[in-house]
Amino acid sequence: MGVVGRSERPAGAEASALGASSERSSGESLATHLIGELIGLLAHDLRNPLSALHSNLGYLEAVLPSEEGDAREAVEDGVVSCDGLSHVIDNVDLLGQILRGGLSVSRTPSSAAALIAGAVERCQPAARSHGLKLELDPKSRQLHATVDVGRELAMKALMNLIRNGIQHAPPATTVHVSAALEGASVCVYVKDAGTALTDDLVESAFTAEGQVAGKSRSNSRYSRGMGLYCARVAARLCGADVSVVPSPKGNTFQLSLPRVDAL
Repeated sequence: MGVVGRSERPAGAEASALGASSERSSGESLATHLIGELIGLLAHDLRNPLSALHSNLGYLEAVLPSEEGDAREAVEDGVVSCDGLSHVIDNVDLLGQILRGGLSVSRTPSSAAALIAGAVERCQPAARSHGLKLELDPKSRQLHATVDVGRELAMKALMNLIRNGIQHAPPATTVHVSAALEGASVCVYVKDAGTALTDDLVESAFTAEGQVAGKSRSNSRYSRGMGLYCARVAARLCGADVSVVPSPKGNTFQLSLPRVDAL
């Protein structure tokens, strides 16, 4: 049977195929944008009752007498759960913004030490709730370096890495956060004593497919709220990147932030 060459294809059929392809592409783009809009609405609608719940728990925390230990502990657990859900909603909203093309990233020089310390502080309640310690290396607090990133996205990337460490660290252990100047980058390290990613999962853990498949694997470092996937998405959007550092024990994530001259 002979092979039909491109020049032998009727012009009308070629035009029709191109038109169909264009319509299909346009339809897929509209569908993707619509899904992004729906995800944005969902995130917004989830935030409203969550905000009210968080406020009411905050009020109870303020008025409960200190001797009501069990009640105060229950309220504190509720506040931490609200924070965790808020974190998941932020990740969902990030994906929605990407799908609808509505995310504008402004990169501005920021203090690396302040950015790192801020992310660690915001994750402290989650660590306490899991019975863990979350420690920032004292030298990292004094790091004199400026990074050129979208600050909120960089914070989101780092918090996702820290929360994954908290999620997978054994009870009564410590999640360590440190930073160092390495060439043109400020490298932030998040180390925990949990199961290390195996070589075959090092890259896939940061992908959407990897997070879906990893839900059923104990060594996948599945991350609540698509944490590892969103960590890489947020990092790359703001001019940074995430990776896994080989470690003889436990697991170590690295967030590489582009360094610039001091402010």
